[in-house]
Amino acid sequence: MTDSGMNSPFELLGSIDRKIREHAAPLPERQTRAGSWKGIAFRLKEWHLVAKQGVVREVLIPSCITRVPGTHPWVIGIANVHGNPLPVVDLADFFWGERLPPGQSNRVLLVRQGELECGVLVSEVMGIRYFLSQDECTQPHPFPPELSDYLAGYNRNQGILWGEFSMQTLLESPGFIDLSAG
Repeated sequence: MTDSGMNSPFELLGSIDRKIREHAAPLPERQTRAGSWKGIAFRLKEWHLVAKQGVVREVLIPSCITRVPGTHPWVIGIANVHGNPLPVVDLADFFWGERLPPGQSNRVLLVRQGELECGVLVSEVMGIRYFLSQDECTQPHPFPPELSDYLAGYNRNQGILWGEFSMQTLLESPGFIDLSAG
């Protein structure tokens, strides 16, 4: 205590901290329902897709990408991401031979499976979506046949049909792994 009867600023902050901790309500326990999962929701052209969280490591704004000669047309080039060279591919060009038009909503999904890491350009990222087992949809779906080998399932959530896009299957696909055109 000082001569005026007040605590030092450090003691006062310590006292406030103790009082807050004594009277604070506990944090709610994290509840997960059986059969629930979450993923990164994105749009590829007009198709709503979701990739399970884990393989998608980060969402990036497309920036300076250097074209690399001798690669497939769908390989946009190499980007410097956190000091590491990263190949970036246009997913629409990979499937349909049509480049995504440049737009402010375009994003690059940084995906990683084991040692393999690359950037995948998509039309838009719509955040994280949560799905329950009752969201699964077995009805016929309107997704194009080019995506069929990469879709692990379908879910209807908030009135939208989502294709569960398997980034693992994409990264393991022989046609995708070989970036060279020759």
